[in-house]
Amino acid sequence: MARSYTDVRGEGATASSKGFSQREQAEEGQYIRRREQELLKAAQEKLKAAQAEVDKHQATVDASNAKDKK
Repeated sequence: MARSYTDVRGEGATASSKGFSQREQAEEGQYIRRREQELLKAAQEKLKAAQAEVDKHQATVDASNAKDKK
């Protein structure tokens, strides 16, 4: 008996199924959102540290100006 092959994908072709594709897109979307949240949090922490440094320098300048006015 000879085997017959076909180009048409039948059952078990999960890689081309609509459900698999939607699930894969959803997982990619979740990964991207998580990654963006991590990057945003890191940027916010960096901004907070930079603002603290600016505040420190501003306090030094203010103290120096207060001395000069006396």
